[in-house]
This record gives sequence, C-alpha cells and structure tokens, in this order.
Amino acid sequence: MGYRRTSPARRSRRGSRGRRGGAPPLARIRARADCLEQLLEAFRDIDRDDIHEAARRLVLVQEWIRNEAEAAAGDAIFADLSLA
Repeated sequence: MGYRRTSPARRSRRGSRGRRGGAPPLARIRARADCLEQLLEAFRDIDRDDIHEAARRLVLVQEWIRNEAEAAAGDAIFADLSLA
C-alpha cells in the first residue's frame, strides 16, 4: 500500500469542503467581524492541511485590509499617518 499524506479520517472530515479545482468563489468581506471569521477559518483550513483554501481566505482578508486602509487614507483624522 502506498504512502498517504493525510489519514482517511482527516480526508473524510474535509468532505465537500475540499475546494480544489472548480471551487466556488468566497464572498467578499464586508465587515470587521467577517474579516475576523475568515482569519479563524483560514487557521482551521491550515489545521486540516487545506493550504489552498486558507490562501483563498487570506487573499480576501488582505483585500479587505487594503480597502479599509484606502478609506482611512481619505479621512482627515488619519491625514498625518502614512498608510500604504
């Protein structure tokens, strides 16, 4: 029998959550709570050895942070700060 990277129990736990190939797009993050939830889910994905799904979630988090930083850059309160 060949070597398996993950145990059968781990694979069955992922079930339909394994998103390689034709994975449906994740919804854009609209609020801080959604951002935090995606971060937590990314950690869970890493724990399940689902690095691709974690990366997809982290891209959404990064996009949300970038959008928030751009919005803050236009706010007079943050005028003295360097937000890149």
